[in-house]
Amino acid sequence: MPEGFDRERWRLVSPYLDRALELTHEQRPQWLETLRATDATLATDVEALLREHSALQQEGFLESGAPSRPSQASLAGQVVGTYTLRSPIGEGGMGSVWLAERSDGRFQGVAAVKLLNASLLGAEGEGRFKREGSILARLQHPHIAHLIDAGVSPLGQPYLVLEHVDGERIDRYCDVRRLGIEARVQLLLDVLAAVAHAHANLIVHRDLKPSNVLVTNDGQVKLLDFGVAKLLAPEAGEALGLTREGEAALTPEYAAPEQLTGGHVTTATDVYAMGVLLYVVLTGRHPAGGDRSSPADLMRSIVETEPRRLSDAVPAPGVQDPETLLDSAARRGTTPGKLRARLRGDLDNIVAKALKKRPEERYPSVFALADDLRRFLADEPVSARADSLAYRTAKFVRRNRTAVQLAALALVLLAAGVAGTFTQARRARAQAALAEAQRMRADQEARAASEQRDFAFRQLSRAEAINDLNSFLLRDAAPLGKPFTVGELLARAQQIVERQPDDGNRVGMLVQIGRQYLLQDEDTKAKALLTQAEELARGSSDPATRAEAACALAWALAVGGEGPRAEQLVQQAEAQLPKQPQYAVHRISCLLSGNHVALELGDTRAAIERAQAAQTLLKESPFASPPLELRVLIRLADTYRLTGRYREADAAFKEAFQRLVSLGRDRTETAGELLVLWALAKRGLGRPLEAERLFRQVVQISSADGAEAHLSPTLISNLARVLRDLERLPEAAQYAQRAYENARRAGQEIAANQSLFVLASVYREQGALQRAGGALAELESRLERLLPPGDLQFASLALEQAHLAAARGDFSSALSGADHAVALAEANSNQPQYLRRMLRSRSEINLLAHRVDRAEADAAKAVGLELEAADPGTFSSYVGLAYLALVRALQAKGQRDEARSAFTSAVRHLGPTMGEQHPATQAAQRLAASAQTGGR
Repeated sequence: MPEGFDRERWRLVSPYLDRALELTHEQRPQWLETLRATDATLATDVEALLREHSALQQEGFLESGAPSRPSQASLAGQVVGTYTLRSPIGEGGMGSVWLAERSDGRFQGVAAVKLLNASLLGAEGEGRFKREGSILARLQHPHIAHLIDAGVSPLGQPYLVLEHVDGERIDRYCDVRRLGIEARVQLLLDVLAAVAHAHANLIVHRDLKPSNVLVTNDGQVKLLDFGVAKLLAPEAGEALGLTREGEAALTPEYAAPEQLTGGHVTTATDVYAMGVLLYVVLTGRHPAGGDRSSPADLMRSIVETEPRRLSDAVPAPGVQDPETLLDSAARRGTTPGKLRARLRGDLDNIVAKALKKRPEERYPSVFALADDLRRFLADEPVSARADSLAYRTAKFVRRNRTAVQLAALALVLLAAGVAGTFTQARRARAQAALAEAQRMRADQEARAASEQRDFAFRQLSRAEAINDLNSFLLRDAAPLGKPFTVGELLARAQQIVERQPDDGNRVGMLVQIGRQYLLQDEDTKAKALLTQAEELARGSSDPATRAEAACALAWALAVGGEGPRAEQLVQQAEAQLPKQPQYAVHRISCLLSGNHVALELGDTRAAIERAQAAQTLLKESPFASPPLELRVLIRLADTYRLTGRYREADAAFKEAFQRLVSLGRDRTETAGELLVLWALAKRGLGRPLEAERLFRQVVQISSADGAEAHLSPTLISNLARVLRDLERLPEAAQYAQRAYENARRAGQEIAANQSLFVLASVYREQGALQRAGGALAELESRLERLLPPGDLQFASLALEQAHLAAARGDFSSALSGADHAVALAEANSNQPQYLRRMLRSRSEINLLAHRVDRAEADAAKAVGLELEAADPGTFSSYVGLAYLALVRALQAKGQRDEARSAFTSAVRHLGPTMGEQHPATQAAQRLAASAQTGGR
């Protein structure tokens, strides 16, 4: 316990210190500001302990006595037992956790090594650490991270080697994948199974919380950290002081009332914590509510205040911000009304019973809690129930047992006489119906077996035909070694297929070639070929063949602007596909084509739902295919990106790239395409430095010997756009000019338009206003020819024209253009990121036109919207630029005190995302320095 802290104060502060140590140095200031707003004294204590912790790390600790704890940097490469430490994973009050590799040569593997904190060295600290090892050694369960080894390092630090779990905390895992209530309950049942195993070994976890429950990418739950567990049966020779010290560890938000009041800790303590975990995972809210002003209020609420019913944690419209309410429900795969209805009743009662203040009123065990949750999933009666009419009736029966029994006997005798008359006739009818049902079932099973056999033969024949086609493309198409382009190879393949007799596989091969044309942006050729395939498929008796051809054609039609007809084809194809498992792959293919169609139609909700449905169907299907799983995951990630949900896109792209690496495909064309899309998601998050690194990685993959002459125009134009964000203007102009020329030669309209945007912006920044105007005029002509008037690219065009007018001093045209851009963005509510950026740019133009009040209003609104969209605890250049615009507006109004609070936020967001040398970062730093000196 640190000097100057009594037991109660340390008990309150230590969980917040643990949380602060888990954060990076960049995240801590914002977290401390939030804590200070609720409890200034607590924030001051935590800040002092962090300074002490930093000093101990830099200067060394206990240098003249016990072995000092090495700094984080020096621990890397240290051998601990049979493992070598590689990189830190986390740090808390008990110790630090490192990712380590097996280094004795017996086999390869990674693990998590937990080292005892230097401040706990000594007999008592080592005793508690060894106890954690003995606890974990007892626990062998698939949902508990198991102990691999334990010992003492060469520097005298006790350590545990634990299973390394690569996963997300359970609440984030559920939210990112938008799992429904049933799926969340199923995961929590796995947690309960792990806790039940611990209880069976006389171990109470005592610190159940989302960060201690991880879920891996394949949906496996792992329960972590039994370091604060209390043995129900004391260990032989365990010191009384050791037990007391261990009992002080807890996390206030997930502590049971008896933990906060010093009562006895039993298995009922874990039942309460599971109730809190259920509440948080199912609703996204804490049972103590979100309006607590201090940790003391939190503790008082846990001990004294009854939590709201689970279903009441989903407020009605008008009580909560509609967007927040809809987003919370959407994360659970439903709507607010349906979510309240699903939580109401059994789940209300189950969670309420688990959260009873008195331990004896809770479930008697986690087994009983798990049993009620399983009954809920099976739509069976649960043991937990409210004081309903049926419940009061049961109480009445127990109080008046004799009278009720006599009345029931009379009713039974009366009913028996009537029922006996019909018994024989009903029995005869039932036997006849049973015989008929058995015969029909046998017929159905025989037909199903025959259909499955025929389906398998068709699929085998189709696979052989496509394998033969692939062999031709890879070997026979160029027998003399002449180099072929992808387009030439596809044309040769098309000729071969069209000359073959129609043996039932011709449609499938045409569809394969047509899809490749689509991926090569050969839309006209794709449409012609897929139209031919769909016409041939109409005569097929196989529903999979008809559906596959129709869905592929729908994708081509949507790209060509025939969205309504494409959507009709998709719906017809999905309707005719049977529900049997063997058709799952075809249904997934149609869902992915339907995803493309929905995006072309601007129906973002349908696009996301179809991509998510494809992923769910693949997980439930007996058919396992890593390449198909990867294809579906990439499609879902890009759908998130295209609909402005960059956080989900970033996480999905990361998972997809890890799968590519595991498949050995990280240097392929698919890897390059994935990295490009991931970089665009990073740019959408406001992280241009990270985006540039990903684009450079694509360049290495795509260019031979580092040469960039044959890179795709799309890749080059996207790299140019990021370089423009980073204010590296000469380099951006060079890439944009090359991308524009190559795109025009290749007929790639999108890349050409994007390059013109970059060129116009760079020319304007460089003062070449005439060249900027020429680029914008050409761009406007191209957009009018290619796009409908309300397209968001016209908003970007109007805004760039407004900036150019402002640069020329024509503020009337500049303001008119900026207003038009904002109006177009507001009309496209399914792409909210455009509005945030348009408001910030209009603020800058208003400031140049000396419309200071409007500049402040636009900047303040932009800041609010950017903060809502940003991931908590992360940094975004868009947030930083919005703050910078607000600072400039406030300073122009002479409100230096109001501006000062925004300086730090602007610098904090701009530095990590755009670099310390970026003009915007330096401008924010200069403004901050000016504010500190009073403008002198």
